Amino acid sequence: MKSEKVAFLDRDGVINSNNFNNGYIANPINFRWIPGAKKAIKLLKNKGFKVVVVSNQSGVARGFFKISDVRKLHLFIQNQLKLINTKIDAFFFCPYHQDGVIKRFKKNSNLRKPKIGMFRLVQKKWKIIKKKSFIIGDQTTDMEFGKKAGIRGYLFKSKNLFYYIKSKKIC
Repeated sequence: MKSEKVAFLDRDGVINSNNFNNGYIANPINFRWIPGAKKAIKLLKNKGFKVVVVSNQSGVARGFFKISDVRKLHLFIQNQLKLINTKIDAFFFCPYHQDGVIKRFKKNSNLRKPKIGMFRLVQKKWKIIKKKSFIIGDQTTDMEFGKKAGIRGYLFKSKNLFYYIKSKKIC
């Protein structure tokens, strides 16, 4: 297994605006790219990173949308990135929440950030070079995820992801 540096990105609030339906976004019609997000993903890929989305999607457990909707949205994202000759290497998401209304998804899961179940899944796919890997997220749970996983965490509260990555000299 080849060692890889991995850029973990939260989805809602980092790649796309979460200013719709309290952040529960599962339809491409409601998806709005964060300025500079596509360019940032391409930069990370060009710098040799595996780009992985790790996202809590409790909207599944809450009955707002289905797993198939989340997957369709991720396919939409990939198709948009393909237009600029780049991609996200993998999407991981947690559909579970202990306060869910859909019985199958109503549980406390190790996949839900700040727990590192999604990090462990990525470790099964690639050998992660922790010193060169990081997470960019917009919540403290993302920063806790990074700390527990042993990688750097960057709290994104800016307007443009590309300029944020450049200003922080992340890669």
